[in-house]
Amino acid sequence: MSRRHRSVNGRSAAAPRKKFSNASLILLGLILGLAGALYYAWVVAPVVYVDASPSRLSDEHKAEYIFLVSQSYAINEDWPLAQQRLAGLDDPAAVQTVTSLLETYVREQRPSDHIANLAVLARQLGGEAPVIALFAPTPLADEPPTATATITPPSPPAATPSPTPQPTITPRPTVTAVPTSIPDPTAQPTYRLLNQQQLCADDASTPQIEVVTLDALLEPLPGIEVLVTWDGGRDRFFTGFKPAQGEGYGDFAMTPDTSYTVTLADGSPEISGLRIESCDNGEISGWRLTFQNLILQPESPEP
Repeated sequence: MSRRHRSVNGRSAAAPRKKFSNASLILLGLILGLAGALYYAWVVAPVVYVDASPSRLSDEHKAEYIFLVSQSYAINEDWPLAQQRLAGLDDPAAVQTVTSLLETYVREQRPSDHIANLAVLARQLGGEAPVIALFAPTPLADEPPTATATITPPSPPAATPSPTPQPTITPRPTVTAVPTSIPDPTAQPTYRLLNQQQLCADDASTPQIEVVTLDALLEPLPGIEVLVTWDGGRDRFFTGFKPAQGEGYGDFAMTPDTSYTVTLADGSPEISGLRIESCDNGEISGWRLTFQNLILQPESPEP
């Protein structure tokens, strides 16, 4: 039996063919062109940045770039080269940027040499923040001493001394050592030494050991017990009793020919060998020790 088609007005009605519209063809061409362009740009000939300016870096990479500049300057001490590298950041507030990075490193308790190198870089840029003065104090101008030739006349021959009776040597009393507790070598100290500075003030009357205690955010920390020991004696004092010098300040008067050891009662490295010494300007000097608490205290909730 043959297939028949329905007819309308004597004509066979075949099913209409589907055709793409012009808009569909244009859209398809755009998609294919975009895909080809992306393939060419990402695979065939990707863009490679060569000698790009540091100003195009992200904030994280800019911070790393500044750190690397400080490390390089600490090694070669080439300040014009460091200035040229920092100028590549195109940052009109470079001093504030470096100082802010330095404060971040201090809060994160980065290695002390990294902090010191950043502080020196900020000081060279002209920064005057307290954190810069703490880790990179401005060095005193050293004046070379004037060499004076001194002619010493020959001394006359010494007369032969007559024998004198030798004094009787009396044995000194034996000092019994007081047993002390041995610290646990694995225990972590509560404080670390941030800075040890020799004090060479011209108007210094009595040389002294000055101790400054700070919290983890470099804020003054009063009421910290400081232990001072020396051969045959020991003493202690607390920070915060001289507010005019700072809330975290305390001091101890030194005596000549005595070597002192300083540590904090809450736990810190022992700083030994602190003696009265002579400065380049001829004045005798003391010492200033700055400690930072390693424990970040949580902020108290607001009432």
